[in-house]
Amino acid sequence: MINVNNIYKKFGDLSVLNGVSCKIERGEKVVIVGPSGGGKSTFLRCMNLLEFPTYGEVWLDDGLLTPIDPYLHRDIIVLSNTFKKMFDERFTDGVDRELLTEEIIAEIKHKDLLKEHGEGKDYRSAIKKLYKENLVDINQARAKMGMVFQHFNLFNNMKVIDNMIFAPVKLKKLSKEEAIAKARALLARVGLADKENAYPSTLSGGQKQRIAIVRALMMNPEVILFDEPTSALDPEMVGEVLSVMKDLAKEGMTMVVVTHEMGFAKEVATRVIFMDEGLIKEENTPEEFFNNPQNPRLKEFLSKVL
Repeated sequence: MINVNNIYKKFGDLSVLNGVSCKIERGEKVVIVGPSGGGKSTFLRCMNLLEFPTYGEVWLDDGLLTPIDPYLHRDIIVLSNTFKKMFDERFTDGVDRELLTEEIIAEIKHKDLLKEHGEGKDYRSAIKKLYKENLVDINQARAKMGMVFQHFNLFNNMKVIDNMIFAPVKLKKLSKEEAIAKARALLARVGLADKENAYPSTLSGGQKQRIAIVRALMMNPEVILFDEPTSALDPEMVGEVLSVMKDLAKEGMTMVVVTHEMGFAKEVATRVIFMDEGLIKEENTPEEFFNNPQNPRLKEFLSKVL
């Protein structure tokens, strides 16, 4: 369903993601764990382009959300033996492959090959064709991906019911009457039917996060991304939020969850990923991940958190 292919993310000189690839299948519950600063939240936010990858590609249901990364399509950019030889010499032997952008390749081809072989036009046409055939509208793609944030991100000047109906009504997915009916049903589902006219400032953290989850459900998403949904909560409020998430998992919702809740990962995840230093260091089923870790850094991490 989601295919993240060799993404890098830099903030100035700081490299946060260093070539991360991952496929999320429909119906999976993928939990991402790791130390703070390891790139987990940035990775999650790159999936729906709240953060735009510096390099690499993100695909959703075979639709491309990012520009083409030429490095990942060498069948297109290698157009002759002459260029292949030059490509291998300049970019395969000890040169950081993240430097290989479309602009760099185009510049090399222009300087070294275009006059001799006239290949630049073919290369650009192939890239544009692939991009045009697969590119999808980012906002339409985002509508398929619900997002639940660490700090809720509710509109404080709106009542709970207005927070919930705002997006589907604004985007004309539901009439106002349909949206209100659906919002009330979802609020009842999470035990907050009596809070529809309350303002977020009057609610507990656990209540805010439950509302944030059902707000995401208002758009009928195909997948929900959770960015540390319990880390801003008091310990006694964590359980009520995890309970809602477990119910979603049982119903078959595709979920990608960044969290420090190891118990949740053991109980709910179909796959657990360990990230550190902007890389996926290990991924496995919960049983193997927790009982038989292979990566030394993961072993050290689990010894401290379990």
